[in-house]
Order: sequence, then C-alpha cells, then structure tokens
Amino acid sequence: MQKELITTSDGSHSFFVPSLNETYHSKHGAIAEAKHVFIENGLMATNKNKVNILEVGFGTGLNTLLTLQKAKEQKLEVFYNCLEPYPLKKEEYSKLNFTNFLDCPKENLMALHNGIWEKEIQLQANFTLLKNKVAVQIFTTNKKIDIIYFDAFAPEKQPEMWRKSVFKKMYNYLKDDGFLVTYCAKGVVKRTMKAVGFEIIVLDGPPGKRQMTRANKKGS
Repeated sequence: MQKELITTSDGSHSFFVPSLNETYHSKHGAIAEAKHVFIENGLMATNKNKVNILEVGFGTGLNTLLTLQKAKEQKLEVFYNCLEPYPLKKEEYSKLNFTNFLDCPKENLMALHNGIWEKEIQLQANFTLLKNKVAVQIFTTNKKIDIIYFDAFAPEKQPEMWRKSVFKKMYNYLKDDGFLVTYCAKGVVKRTMKAVGFEIIVLDGPPGKRQMTRANKKGS
C-alpha cells in the first residue's frame, strides 16, 4: 500500500494513502487528535493506576508513544496490546517527527516499531507492549480490557472494521467498567455500537472535528 508522508496542521507527520484517499491521522493535527481522543478522553478517563489497553490500529505508533509517555509521567502500570496487520516499513516510520514535539527521544518511537511482534516487550518498568500482526476479526485474547483505542480508517474507507460483529467482540473483551473511544461520531457507527449493548457518550471532538465517541460497557 503506497503512502505519502504529509505534515498536519500542528506540524506533526502523518501518512496519506492515495488508494483510499485517506490519512492515518487528522490533517488538523496528528498529535492534537491523538492526545484529545485517546489520552485525555481515554487513558486519563479511567481513574485507574493499572490499565489494560487494546489498540485497534497501531499504525504510526503515535497513540502508543503518547500512552507510554503519559504512563511514565503519571506512574501508571500499563499492559498495551495493539493490532496491526499491515505494519509500516522501517523507511516509513523512521521519517516520523513526533518526538520533535514531545519530551522524549526518537529512540522511544523506534523501540515501539522495532520491537518483536507476537511477544511481550517490557519497554519500561511499568509498561508492557504486545504487538499482534493480525486483523481484529481474528484476534483473540484472554485478558479483560479497560480501554479500547479504536483507530481504524474511516467507515467509508474500511467498512469491515466497523461492523456489528467487530463491536460485539470489543464489547465482550471489555471489563464491566471498561469503554471504547474513537474519533468517529457517525450516526451509523453509534447505532451499531448501541445495538451490541454499548452506552454511547458523544464528546467534543479534536481540532477540526465537532464530535468524538466514547462507548461504555453496561453504562459504566
């Protein structure tokens, strides 16, 4: 899949995929979007010191990098499982400039991408990463999840990721007080999530987007 490196409005990089006419992150700011959706309204909304996270769509590693950084700052214990059937190549991820805008070395981002797949990696004392090169439709886990970062391409670009069967699976993997967060706030997506049992909370969106969605299990 061909990708073109682009610079988003906050100066941070993303990739544009011509075949999908889609970007990996918001053109209004990759870091701004990731922080708002997945850190502020995801990680920091749990009020837990020990958190199990499942990310659907590892992509550039930005969400993982920000979570790693926040876990260190807040002294959180994190188990981070991410899914990515089509990982970036080294010549692609090595160009990303995220760490130029964050208080961390480039090596932190490289460690995320260079880490062995299908094996738990201890990135720091309180952060364990497990990367699975597998599609969400065939992924399985015995772990119960606190937060799901749902960061697939948009429904009109990747409809198979937003089906009822996928959200039912996500619902079942969550703890009773767990939740899913996504940048997407389309009506059809919210209705699909609601149909499998989620309570839908519409939140203010990141820059350039009016709304985002939090889906709570059992009204948590």
